[in-house]
Amino acid sequence: MSLVDMKIGEICKILSINNEDHLKRRLYDLGFFPGSLVECVLISPFSSPILFKVNGALIALRKSDAIRIEVER
Repeated sequence: MSLVDMKIGEICKILSINNEDHLKRRLYDLGFFPGSLVECVLISPFSSPILFKVNGALIALRKSDAIRIEVER
């Protein structure tokens, strides 16, 4: 499943990031890397952006970016 499939309050472990290299590097800098735990905090009314908590930081991602991050429950 991907980050966009998460429900509010759910915590998952990141498995992989299937994105372009420059965006993958940016996501790594923000704390989104394999093995990290991520919590879905808020989903906006139109499903984009989505607010996640990773490594103690709150990060908003566009749905188009979040859909490329694979996670497991």
